[in-house]
Amino acid sequence: MNIEVTGSAIPRLTRREIGAYARKVLLTLDRLGHLEDEITDVSIAFVDDDAMKNLNRQFRHKNRTTDVLTFAADETYGDPNRRGRPLGDIVICVDQARRQAHDERHSLSTEVRYLILHGMLHALGYDHETDEGEMDKLEIELRGAVGLG
Repeated sequence: MNIEVTGSAIPRLTRREIGAYARKVLLTLDRLGHLEDEITDVSIAFVDDDAMKNLNRQFRHKNRTTDVLTFAADETYGDPNRRGRPLGDIVICVDQARRQAHDERHSLSTEVRYLILHGMLHALGYDHETDEGEMDKLEIELRGAVGLG
């Protein structure tokens, strides 16, 4: 599995640790029966408020920053004989994550882990804005299963 991490550095959370955590989330999702295909690639980008505001305006028509945006891989990805599939791109706003971590009284690295997990669920098609609490319930279950309680 290839996990690409780009953008701003996160204090006390190395790119290697981010990759290991993303793998752990995906392996847990698979173990719990929530993955239909093997995931081959994930991209996680860390940006600032200005970049996130621009992305949010461009893709969601909302002129404000947000904590995480997810761009799921296109259903028509590549070679049909290829084993597995890419998950997509997860973009996390470090400035917003820092504010949320402060408000919730936990570390930035914990908040980033929450947002990676949240973004992965969106990439798998879950949507807390339209479902009946399904994503929220799964997110809480996964937090416990990966040690975020």
